[in-house]
Amino acid sequence: MLLLAGLFGNSKFSRAQDVLLPDTSGERVRIQRLYDLDRQKGLARRVKRALPETFESFRAAGMNPREHILTAAEQQVVADAFAGLPHLYQVVLKDHLHSISFMDDMPNTALTSPLNINDSFRLYNITFRAGILHETVTEWLTWKERTCFNTTDSDLSISVKSGNVGALTYVLMHEATHILDLALGILRTDKPDSRASSAFLGNNFVQGAWISHRQTDPLLNDTLLLKNRFHIGGKVLPAAMAISVYKSLSTSPFVSLYSTSSWNEDLAEYLAVYHLTQIQKQPFQILVYKKGKEIFRYEPMKSKLVKGRAEIVRKFYQ
Repeated sequence: MLLLAGLFGNSKFSRAQDVLLPDTSGERVRIQRLYDLDRQKGLARRVKRALPETFESFRAAGMNPREHILTAAEQQVVADAFAGLPHLYQVVLKDHLHSISFMDDMPNTALTSPLNINDSFRLYNITFRAGILHETVTEWLTWKERTCFNTTDSDLSISVKSGNVGALTYVLMHEATHILDLALGILRTDKPDSRASSAFLGNNFVQGAWISHRQTDPLLNDTLLLKNRFHIGGKVLPAAMAISVYKSLSTSPFVSLYSTSSWNEDLAEYLAVYHLTQIQKQPFQILVYKKGKEIFRYEPMKSKLVKGRAEIVRKFYQ
């Protein structure tokens, strides 16, 4: 199987191929045959019905999930999104992405699920809410950000300006990072004392942000930032607190409020924003308006603390 070989803990690894070792056990081949994964089949063509347990979980939540059959135009959107992923992502997904699915009437935007959690070599499915195929990244990020604040009876509103690229490109980058994280053991939550975890924890990405999977650095614990709904124990806040929350965000290494969910989400969110701004050359600006007039703007990728993590994630592109 593919193994992580000190990607973040050793500066000698400067290229994507340096972190990938060949499968010598035959486990990769056995698992791929067992689950009928054709490595030669293009990533965008691995569209299948969502996992039964995914349907069941959404139905249990009172939803009426339905399989979405892609149109020819939607298939092209999917193909373009996969084509834009970094080379390392293409290599890892070729072995570990079993399938992608699209669903109508699902409560969240995307869900990455393992097919074979008891095997050492794991395959994954990503299920997407089909609606994002027709949304821009600005529309989707704005909707997501607004769920953090209660604007009822308020003259304040929050928006995210991120250009007109398709929302799927951002969401796919985020979810694909989860697969890299899990498949390569970048952040080992199952074995917190493992060498992979130790190597990663010793670098600047988690330093000053996390001391464990869901536990932030003590220096951040009393900040208003961690009261947002995405952080464990957080909640929807009054819109009047939005500027104060984003000012608190600007004093942290997190690129977004969603990054405070866990260190896995932090990594995935950072790479999604990095890809959006540095590779696709789109903006990522958080805006607060009062009666339609801009009164506050924050650009996380211009923050010294946020930019300080960029050198680490650039290794995903080498």
